[in-house]
Amino acid sequence: MEIEELIARVREGDPNAFEPVIRRFQQKIYLYCCFLLGDKQEAEDAVQEIFFKAYRGLGSYRHEHSFLAWLYKIASNHCHTLLKRKTRWTLLLPLLRQNDRVRSAEQEFTDREGFRMDWPQGLSPVEKELLVLRVLEDRPFEEIAGILGHSTAKHCASGSKG
Repeated sequence: MEIEELIARVREGDPNAFEPVIRRFQQKIYLYCCFLLGDKQEAEDAVQEIFFKAYRGLGSYRHEHSFLAWLYKIASNHCHTLLKRKTRWTLLLPLLRQNDRVRSAEQEFTDREGFRMDWPQGLSPVEKELLVLRVLEDRPFEEIAGILGHSTAKHCASGSKG
C-alpha cells in the first residue's frame, strides 16, 4: 500500500495503518539519528519519539514534499534539541557537581542519567524551577510563565532572574 493511502487511513481514524509506515522508514530514521547523535541507545529512544511526534502531527503533513522528507525534518529538529540539551548539561555539570560538604535533600538534584548533583548556593525554589525548565528542558518563556502561574510581562517587570 502506498504511504499516502496509509496516511489517509490514519487521518480517518485507523491508528493501525501507521504501523506499516513505521516499519517502512524506521531503519532510515534510526541510521540518521545514529549519525547525528553518535549513540545507538539515544538513537533508538529518539526514533520512538520521532514517530510519536509524526503520528501526532500528521495533520500538518503536506503532500508537496515526500513523507520521508517530512520525517527527516522532524528527526533533525528532535536530534538538534537533544544535542542542545546535552551541551547544556555538559556546561552546567561542573557548576552542579557534588562537593564535599553535606547538603540537604532539597539541594540535591538527580538528572536523567542518574548523576547526583547539588544546586548552586543561594537559588530560590523558583530560580531552580526556571533553571530546569529553561536551560535544561529548553521550554519557551511563555510556557514557563504558564507553569509558574505568571504572565511573561509580570515576571519580567517583577525583576525576577531567569
